[in-house]
Amino acid sequence: MLEAIDIILIHQLLGRYGHALDATDWDTLAALFTDDAVLDYTAVRAPKVCHGPAEIIEYFRPANHPSAHHVTNIVVNEQADPAGRVDVHSKFIAPFTRERNVPLRIYGGDYHDVVVKSPDGWRFAAKTCIGRWQYTPSTSADLPDFRRTF
Repeated sequence: MLEAIDIILIHQLLGRYGHALDATDWDTLAALFTDDAVLDYTAVRAPKVCHGPAEIIEYFRPANHPSAHHVTNIVVNEQADPAGRVDVHSKFIAPFTRERNVPLRIYGGDYHDVVVKSPDGWRFAAKTCIGRWQYTPSTSADLPDFRRTF
């Protein structure tokens, strides 16, 4: 059974993830992942699964980032598996409201994470992102299907 402080620190990890992305603070973002971490954003159109902090940062650096990354409804499995890995499920909301975000939209879905406790604190061993909904206030006939409201 996890201690209450561990649950709080896992929540902090998810919060730091959003703040590091918003600040494009790549060193801080990389430090949130284990050396062998796996990032799977293929369900949200990433070209491949990324392995390790360097590949993860390589994926995020040129991305068309939203105005902010919000993580909410965090549920931490209070039991670690025998290897000390803990499952965490949460929701994300990403408003794409900057002028460069074409089309303007609000996007949301689920994060499925696996976190582990390291000597430096809790870190992501695996992070998966699954888009569930999108609101696109546009009537343009030229809007591709994957950018339409669903």
